[in-house]
Amino acid sequence: MKINYAITISFLLIIFAIYYSFTSLLPSKISNLNTPKTEFSTERALVQLKEITKKPHYVGTEEHTKVRNYIVAELENIGLKVEIQEQMALNKKWRGAVKAKNIIARIKGSQPGKSLVLLTHYDSAVHSSYGASDAGSGVVAILEGVRAFLETGKKPKNDIIILITDAEEIGLLGAVAFVNHHPWAKNVGLILNLEARGSGGPSYMLLETNGGNKELINAFNKAKANYPVANSLMYSIYKMLPNDTDLTPLREEGNLNGINFAFIDDHFDYHTAQDTYENLDRNTLEQQGDYLMTMLNYFSDANLESLNSKKDNVYFNFPFLGLVTYPFSWIIAMFILGALLFLGITYYGVQKQKLTTPAMFAGFVPFLGSIIVSVLVAVFGWKLIKIIHPQYNDILHGFTYNGYLYIIAFVSITLAITFYFYKRYFIKHSAANLIVAPIFIWGIINLLIVIYLKGAAFFILPVYAALATLAMLLYSKRNKKQKFYKSILWLQNGTICRKFTAYEFG
Repeated sequence: MKINYAITISFLLIIFAIYYSFTSLLPSKISNLNTPKTEFSTERALVQLKEITKKPHYVGTEEHTKVRNYIVAELENIGLKVEIQEQMALNKKWRGAVKAKNIIARIKGSQPGKSLVLLTHYDSAVHSSYGASDAGSGVVAILEGVRAFLETGKKPKNDIIILITDAEEIGLLGAVAFVNHHPWAKNVGLILNLEARGSGGPSYMLLETNGGNKELINAFNKAKANYPVANSLMYSIYKMLPNDTDLTPLREEGNLNGINFAFIDDHFDYHTAQDTYENLDRNTLEQQGDYLMTMLNYFSDANLESLNSKKDNVYFNFPFLGLVTYPFSWIIAMFILGALLFLGITYYGVQKQKLTTPAMFAGFVPFLGSIIVSVLVAVFGWKLIKIIHPQYNDILHGFTYNGYLYIIAFVSITLAITFYFYKRYFIKHSAANLIVAPIFIWGIINLLIVIYLKGAAFFILPVYAALATLAMLLYSKRNKKQKFYKSILWLQNGTICRKFTAYEFG
């Protein structure tokens, strides 16, 4: 039997891309109890997490008081003087009010200047949640991180404020109390907030600022997190959403800059009795610890008075390169360059008679056809599944506990549909002709991005990759190379279709 190497290579590339896209976002192992005391240890943090997640500890319960006392004792054990800020706080937006009891401590810096705040909250969601992820993970990451930092004997230039707020779950009231009533709030330069909206997966970096992100993202890059997961599309969308964290009142009422580090996978555990010590992803906690230590080591000595900016940057994390960033001022130029390259390469192909108008237009059929069919299969397939399993309609968060298996299944179906469409058209038309339509559609998408959603401007990079593929197809003369480039085309369009269908389940 003759092996089709192009299809085999394409399939292996897809499998590798999927595998690496997941595994590269998180640490592959966690730090144990034998980790040097000057470094963060996930297993040491887990010892503390087990203590503060024995029972639900929402505001007003006896367990809430026990958790607060435990955190205070742990901070005092590492030599910090702890203050309990008791303050009546009101959140008009949430229509909530309570006497919040914030846990506050400070590591005095060696120089005058703005303070760095390490922020999370210690109350669990009201009712049954044990609060292991939200936000026990943040509490123990800060406790262990600060302990490791102090163990080094390093004297920071900036004051470091440990702020573990109360009553976040019922209206961000601890944060409201701090920003409006505590004297230290007036001298804050940057806030690092550890949060969760699930119990695992990669932790995303999300900026909170009233201005531009340029200086913040440049500073974040200099801190050199080992597993950065961030992009400016998330930043742009996050600014449009009504979602709130403790950073929200600090930004809105105090005009303070902040960085959220939050994980959202396994969100079926969020605010439920499933948010337990056992269900927290250990690798996720390791990543939170890495974020905290790299940020703490950098920002404890950085100039926190120079983080405001009126300009924004495009940024995204990329395998092997870490966080890539460039200014918004490049967006239009990069789009124009892509458009000119498209016109130039297409013109060359027509002149060399390797591209024809009918064949290029024919390329829209498999591209749009595979997308339309994939979306229809995903939408109506999911409706059928909910008819077969009507109990899925009762899940308030909308995501089934075996939802990842459904995602894998529908992504596989999408790839099969894409391969089916393109295999039929490869018989009649060359890969060069068929790739023109996807590039054109991606160009239209990027034009809309330039106008309406500049944070997604890095979507121009797949266009450049596709243009490079088209150029190679036009210059290639060997049939074997043509087959290889066809496999690349399948890979590119399969990826596009996966993005469209993933939204039905994501």
